[in-house]
Amino acid sequence: MYLGNDTTTHRGELRKLKDAAVPVLPIVVSLEGFSSNVPVILSGVNGIAVGDEFDFTETANVILENLSLLRRTRRMFISYLRKDSTAVAHQLRVALDDKGYDPFLDTSSVPKGDDFQPVLWHRLLDSDVMIVLDTPNFLSSRWTAMELAEASAMSVGLLRVVWPNVPTARGAELAEQIQLTNEDFRGARLKVKAERRVVKAAEALRARCIAARHTNLVVEFCEEAEKIGAKTTIQPGRYVLAKMPDGRNIAVVPAVGVPDALRYHEASARFPQKGQLADEAVLIYDHRGMLPAWTSFLDWLDDYLPVRGLRVTDTAAKFGRAAP
Repeated sequence: MYLGNDTTTHRGELRKLKDAAVPVLPIVVSLEGFSSNVPVILSGVNGIAVGDEFDFTETANVILENLSLLRRTRRMFISYLRKDSTAVAHQLRVALDDKGYDPFLDTSSVPKGDDFQPVLWHRLLDSDVMIVLDTPNFLSSRWTAMELAEASAMSVGLLRVVWPNVPTARGAELAEQIQLTNEDFRGARLKVKAERRVVKAAEALRARCIAARHTNLVVEFCEEAEKIGAKTTIQPGRYVLAKMPDGRNIAVVPAVGVPDALRYHEASARFPQKGQLADEAVLIYDHRGMLPAWTSFLDWLDDYLPVRGLRVTDTAAKFGRAAP
């Protein structure tokens, strides 16, 4: 992190960092006149301003992303009842987009001609947090109830934004809750302060939710691996080393959400040569809710890439039968 509005200091150190491809995050008082408040070498970097609404959570998440401790894709899923909260849903979609997220909203994010429900489950699986706009009639719809059930099954974290006069005990099992009052609204939309409150809460919840899903993948893989007699140890580098009954050492890298080419590339870069850290590397993921076309694509990639993909439920089937 580069702290301060100074154009002259640490230029030599910054040059060394840039030459070594080390990310540097500028943190300044204001983004206005940014390029004149940082050394020239940082003038093209997207920085963070310390203003009245500054929250270190956003900065911490950016740091975690650059340390590969938090995935760089930033996705949110907005669950709502159209007749109750369409205006707020669209308002939050724009606010999240402005914060660098890829928010999913059913009326805007499903391509024309696509099968609506499978696309919805696929995008839910790949979301960091599901923001639930809990209006008085929210649970009366079977579609919104299904979204809650699917999010729970996929271990997607939930942020419940509760409308006035909706019982606070309803859905108490959800991860986080924001209680709105009548003072938070201007007509059918949220006031700016309330909008920022929701976005800030989603940002704060994101890292915890991803960490929980990462843990779920690790635990499920270890349980499946034990069924075939493998011994597993969790490594400081956030992967699992599995020693198979035949003596092979397999590095298992959990991938939260829907794996893409970048995930495969990152895993391949971590284990570039066979036999150094492991004899083989695999990327494990949860395919439940994933589009069939995407799972077929991932299966096809296995024939061409040095890192294989593995559905976390298929450990025994891919690596051998259960030990006697």
